[in-house]
Amino acid sequence: MKKKILLTILLALIVVAAQAQKIKMSQPSFSDYLPLLNAQGYRVYSFDTKKMKGAEVEVVVMEYAKGEEPKKAFNFDVNMSLGKKLVIGIVPSSSDSTANYLFRFSEDREFGGRFKLKPIFVPQMPGKKHFVYESRPFEQATSFKKGEMIPLVMYGSYWYDEDGGSFRFCGDNEIKLDFSSDILEFIPHYYVLGIKIK
Repeated sequence: MKKKILLTILLALIVVAAQAQKIKMSQPSFSDYLPLLNAQGYRVYSFDTKKMKGAEVEVVVMEYAKGEEPKKAFNFDVNMSLGKKLVIGIVPSSSDSTANYLFRFSEDREFGGRFKLKPIFVPQMPGKKHFVYESRPFEQATSFKKGEMIPLVMYGSYWYDEDGGSFRFCGDNEIKLDFSSDILEFIPHYYVLGIKIK
């Protein structure tokens, strides 16, 4: 009798242990898709603007290239009012030499445009064009003045490292508000997306 009870308990433990090790499929969440989207070049940055809701801002996109003066990416004013959240997205395009960006202020207020990308020069392959870009957020501004640009996201080109013989985009995970981050010294071409309080 005792042997039967002991055998029954052992069988039950084996069944429970087997079930505990079973891999069960579950519904994927949106966060499960993020690595796939990032691998395809999609980037999204979300900013809490609840405390500034209703403030009028100007959309600013500046282009920086080594050896050149910074310039606006478009020559007209775009004014929006802030909602509870500002989302900035970067989306790959069908062309290697362009990428798209989007400022989303609310469900019915957004502004988008297109980046013109510059190729990375590789000495071993002077006739081939390589367009490889990545983004970084700026540090969060704790205070700001009206009429002053608040940089939010940097979108910049990789550079070719001759010593390593490869493309690089390494360094700061956040860009300093005063543009003193080391990575900016190496990036040959980049855009800064931000807003200016009106």
